[in-house]
Parts: sequence; structure tokens; C-alpha cells
Amino acid sequence: MLFAAALLLFAGCNETSTATDAAEAAVVDTPQTAIPQIDEPTETTEVVTEGYELKIVDGTIKSPRKELIGKIDEVPVVINYGSPAVNDRVIFGDLIPYNKVWRTGANEATRITFQRDVMVGKSNTELTAGTYALFSLPSSKDEWTIIFNKVADQWGAYDYQESEDAARVKAESAPAAERAERMDFAVDGNDIQMMWDDLVIAFPVATKG
Repeated sequence: MLFAAALLLFAGCNETSTATDAAEAAVVDTPQTAIPQIDEPTETTEVVTEGYELKIVDGTIKSPRKELIGKIDEVPVVINYGSPAVNDRVIFGDLIPYNKVWRTGANEATRITFQRDVMVGKSNTELTAGTYALFSLPSSKDEWTIIFNKVADQWGAYDYQESEDAARVKAESAPAAERAERMDFAVDGNDIQMMWDDLVIAFPVATKG
């Protein structure tokens, strides 16, 4: 179930509620003095494989904004997220502290859209079609909870409210076959995967009914 991890080695996690995270959010390109210019979002296809494609929709920022577009069990799925890098940092248990809700990416909270009602997680938890903020809650490197929050447009997890959760499911954690410098998402069969550093986090999705 974890073979997709090898496809995305160019792609890494987000800063949690830290000063480092705020600094990254503030990074912009500085125009040359002699030739004023305006940076415009770019759209570059990074990965095309069976089940999904991955595009960079804004490569002008330090943690590029990316979008995965694909299908799982015939359900169209879109994941929009910031893709930060490891940059020689300790990720799990440090940059991403345990027992604290994480935005699962950089800058804005990661957003996930299902165009049909689905069942998520091995618990087959029902989730209505729509767009959700995709948060995660690691209690250790091996134990992860995935959170679908009804407030899709948020900056990080600063204003996260548990009362707005639509669903929480357990995710599987496994060592990555190869280390990923950047955090990225992938689709592998019926699983949505998040890869970063030396870890792959995955949870299944299926059509409701």
C-alpha cells in the first residue's frame, strides 16, 4: 500500500505553531529595483500517475502550494496543501509536537474535497461530500489521528475548534522506503498517503454504500 512514496521524493511538512512557521509564511520574492515585476502563481505538473496527478499551483513561496487531483473508488478527490521541506530539522516530536493538532502542511490549513459522500478510515466513518480542513493529531510517531474539520478555510491550526470536527479516524503509520525531503500527498489504491521525512501516514477512503 506504500509504493507511491517513492514517486514523490522531490516533494516535505509544515511548521506548526512556532516562530519558524511564521517566518516561512512571510517569505516573498523581492523584485529587482531596476526592473519592477509582479510574481504570479505558477501551475506546473509535478507527478502524473495512475489514480491522480500532482500540480504546483503556487511556486513563488518557500513552501509551494500544491494540489492533488484524483479518484478513489470512483470518487473525485482534491487535496490542496502547502509543501514545506525538512531542511535538516527534526520533524516528528519536535517541529511537529506530539499531542497537538497540526495543519498537515504549511501556511494555510490543508483542504480536502470529496465530490461524493464517502467512508473514511478503517472504522468506515461516514463523511458527507464537501470540502474540509484536513488536520492531524500525532500522539507518537506510530499513532496518528486524521481530523476532518468543517471550517475549510483556516490559517494553520491557530483557530481550530474541535466542536467543528466532522469526523476523526485513525491512520496507519509506517517507515518510508526512501526519505522524502518535502511533504507530499499521494493516492495508492484506496489509500490517501502523506509522506514526509522517513514516515508515511495513510488512511483508506471508499464510496458510501
